[in-house]
Amino acid sequence: MNNNFSIDFTWLSREYGSDIERATLAELTITADGNIATELEDIYAKTVRQAVRASAYEAALWFAYNWWRLLWEPERSTLSWRMSHEIGAAGGGYLWPDLSFSSDGETVHIKAKATPPLKNQIVRYLNSFDALIPINNFQSGLEPFIKAVIQRVTSSVGKSDIASIWKEVCEEDRDSELRSRRKIEAILGFDPDEAPDTMIEALEKAADNYGKSAIEEVAASSEEKALQDINTLWEDTRRHATQLRTENFENLRDHILQEVQPSQLPWQRAEIAAKILREYWSLPGGPITTKALCERLSVSDDIILRADGPTAPMQAGFRNGQADCINVFLNKSRPVNRRFALSRLIGDHLITANNERLLPLTRMITGRQKFQKAFAQELLCPFMELKEFLGDSPPNNEIIEDAAYHFEVSPLVIGTALVNKKLLDRAYLVD
Repeated sequence: MNNNFSIDFTWLSREYGSDIERATLAELTITADGNIATELEDIYAKTVRQAVRASAYEAALWFAYNWWRLLWEPERSTLSWRMSHEIGAAGGGYLWPDLSFSSDGETVHIKAKATPPLKNQIVRYLNSFDALIPINNFQSGLEPFIKAVIQRVTSSVGKSDIASIWKEVCEEDRDSELRSRRKIEAILGFDPDEAPDTMIEALEKAADNYGKSAIEEVAASSEEKALQDINTLWEDTRRHATQLRTENFENLRDHILQEVQPSQLPWQRAEIAAKILREYWSLPGGPITTKALCERLSVSDDIILRADGPTAPMQAGFRNGQADCINVFLNKSRPVNRRFALSRLIGDHLITANNERLLPLTRMITGRQKFQKAFAQELLCPFMELKEFLGDSPPNNEIIEDAAYHFEVSPLVIGTALVNKKLLDRAYLVD
């Protein structure tokens, strides 16, 4: 894997259309981590080629206009999200591949789907894949393409919308305050300057009080209700949280931070951190009982076994100024889910910067949440031990249920671990 993204192009001649259309018709080859998204079968010509013949201008304009949302907005199911993250929205009358881009704050997830076989097709895209591209690599892959299109249009036509849009994007990127604003707008699901100023200013102030990463996580999950949910968590939910304690926390945390690398994917960092914690806690192989987990956190097992108490916008941890302590709030759910949530919070506490006072658990697909979930899975159900428990038989629903009961986690945790390790098809999670 090369973790790179690129759009290669060859200019084509065109005898009709506007000046821009004639100047920017091209064969475009879009590649992500070695996968070619534009490989297609031309039904009429009875040929297979790696490039789509389309308007480079329309593609570059779409990427430039949606720049900030492509870099920072997580996956959502809204029409606004699809228009900003699925390249088919570039339009122009061309048949673009079924290709989407969603950010987890660390990487851009590029998802391609092959064209299903239908009647009366002109072209059929051939490749389906999922690729995770570091945000910096995604940017560096896009920029040369956008600049080349601008140069082509400028030399052929003169002024254009894309030149002014890209100039503005570059100016915003050089201004740290504007760049920060564009990021939080995008996380919330807004185009530039569409979010109310009062909302952005309030969230920026909250970031100073509770931690920038925390506010971004809540903003991704709660969108326009983010400030309301933050205030509820800190002013109300925090009063119902239970204190946990991890002895020699600073030494443990330093050990973990020395072993993990920022360049690693969230699940890779999570596996390392969970293994270090299990060794630190002198845990034997096999499942962690609820009693053993709670003893090591100096808390009653009621935190797992009792599911009463108030509701809250989300589960969360609250730091109280003592390095080895954290207050946690878990929602009403089954013990296996509360065990998993508690483990997510412990992982988050171990890896998150000291100035982050609020530790939210959300359901959004962000790098932070990926780390939390992978950490909890490896802590409660180490993959090598899971693999040994499953044996050589292909995993099925019955075996997955048995493993979930053995490790005291949900079947979804087992299924997700097997999918991520490519021992189970991703369709298992969709079904």
